[in-house]
Amino acid sequence: MRAKWHTLVERFAALSSRERIMVLLAVFVVAYQIADLAILDHQYQRIQQLEDAIARDRGAIVHTGQQMTAMSARLPQDPNARLRSEIERVRGQLQSLQTQLREATRELISPQDMARFLEELLVQERELTLLRLQTLDVQPLSEAAEEGAAKEENRPVLHRHGFEIEFAGGYFATLRYLEALEALPWRFFWDSVDYEVVDYPRSIVRMKLHTLSMSEDWIGV
Repeated sequence: MRAKWHTLVERFAALSSRERIMVLLAVFVVAYQIADLAILDHQYQRIQQLEDAIARDRGAIVHTGQQMTAMSARLPQDPNARLRSEIERVRGQLQSLQTQLREATRELISPQDMARFLEELLVQERELTLLRLQTLDVQPLSEAAEEGAAKEENRPVLHRHGFEIEFAGGYFATLRYLEALEALPWRFFWDSVDYEVVDYPRSIVRMKLHTLSMSEDWIGV
């Protein structure tokens, strides 16, 4: 290695001044280019790192944007949509139940007609004398607490409308009256019939009856 270096030095010394300057310039240019290449390579690596970082940040931005878009799409939606849907479903069931109850009570005599026919049919039997016709307090078929809850929840509730009637007359006239009541095109419910002979053939008859209605309001006797 020293021999090669010594040979190069001898050759450089044998050159003219102009040639020596040109060689020095060439060596300087080569050294500069080598240094410049090293610097450029370092810068290239730095640029590559920056590009990678930018690509990662861009991906993160895109992902965040997608999340924001999804969140924005959910914002206009009603947070209580599921609850509202359940309420509508239950409301539909209540309406269906009300319809079924109306159909079930359609064959029952109304409280107004019940009071009217009890009196009118008895008047048609001249051998019978009306002593008393009384309406009883309207009662829901559910417990009081359940009744209050039903009103708050708008649930259909059946109400019991009761009557007490007392009249005097003979056995056969009483039988015809009971048959006339049974022949009515509407249904009602018998609670009790009390037949008491006070002075044969005169008797006192006491009856309790009731019908059902979805309304608790009606015209009393």
